[in-house]
Amino acid sequence: MSNNQALKQAYVETINQFSPRLTHAVTVTFKTRAYVLPKTYQKCTQNQSNVFISAQKFQPESWNWGDKKVLGEWKWLNEQVAEDTLRYFYSKLAYMAYGKDTKRTTTKAYSQPTMITSIEGIYSDKRIHAHLAIGNLPKNIDIRNTIERAWWACDFAHKSIVIKPLSNTYGWLDYITKEANVGNVDALRIQSIKQPQIYLSDISVENSL
Repeated sequence: MSNNQALKQAYVETINQFSPRLTHAVTVTFKTRAYVLPKTYQKCTQNQSNVFISAQKFQPESWNWGDKKVLGEWKWLNEQVAEDTLRYFYSKLAYMAYGKDTKRTTTKAYSQPTMITSIEGIYSDKRIHAHLAIGNLPKNIDIRNTIERAWWACDFAHKSIVIKPLSNTYGWLDYITKEANVGNVDALRIQSIKQPQIYLSDISVENSL
């Protein structure tokens, strides 16, 4: 077994501990560029008066005074933008799935999805895309619709998205670590696994036994 194969196998075994909590395999594709509005205004775009006040106070150069429109800018996709997009997607998914429970002291410890991420295409001529293993979503929601809406809320979200219930979790985890076979050990974001705080507490208890 080569070093790359051994590393890949180690990755699979590491993330396989999350298998009981994973329910969906998701593949998302990124736009190569997007027209991005200033984040300053995104929380107040429903009220034009608030947008106007924010523009005057924070970024007057990003406000079209004649048409009363917030001005954005074109940005190109890169690795950092892809990572930021997935972080934003996760926060949107959590809120759409759990609502204000993600913020409440009594519920936030378990009101978060689990998400494992692998980003591919950074160092090839393929369109940049990400494979995700997602779980810990409420059973009383339309999971497919919720994932789609969270993704399409992202600036760099391409319309291409594939969502499938996991029937062979180990096989999917093995697939999303395949880049390690060719030496791309950074594709799997092993340091950026998202999970509820209560799971971390459980792991700490198990490790102390």
